[in-house]
Amino acid sequence: MNWTFLIPIAVGISGILQGGFNRNMSNQLGLAQALLLGNILVLFYSVILYFAAAKFPESLPDMFRLKAPLATFKWWYIFPSLFGLIIITGIPLGISKIGAVKVTVLIVVAQMVTSILWDVFVDKLPINAMKGLGLLFSLIAVACTLYS
Repeated sequence: MNWTFLIPIAVGISGILQGGFNRNMSNQLGLAQALLLGNILVLFYSVILYFAAAKFPESLPDMFRLKAPLATFKWWYIFPSLFGLIIITGIPLGISKIGAVKVTVLIVVAQMVTSILWDVFVDKLPINAMKGLGLLFSLIAVACTLYS
């Protein structure tokens, strides 16, 4: 059985838990300080993963393998971390203002719209009826959630 489908489930669960914990930490420390502390720990984990990928490349999936020196930096590499900052700042802020369910539903719809646009314009994949129907149902979920 392919367990890969558990990865997005774990990401979804982690996103809400991270946002909730960051909100709780920000109530005690302030959001900026909570994010600084959290990202220092992410840096620590990333350094460990980097050295594991360098020392034991065969023990990790190919995606983790080191393929080019860090000096091959391109200007657009700033965007993933900027988007990460938006995510880790926006989720706890949103949860504190409108609640976890509304934040989650809005995130899912925004992700669906963005992923359809990505598929069409970047990966050149067509929109099919099932994607359109899924988007329609997600918009209905937003309406039901926001107006409940």
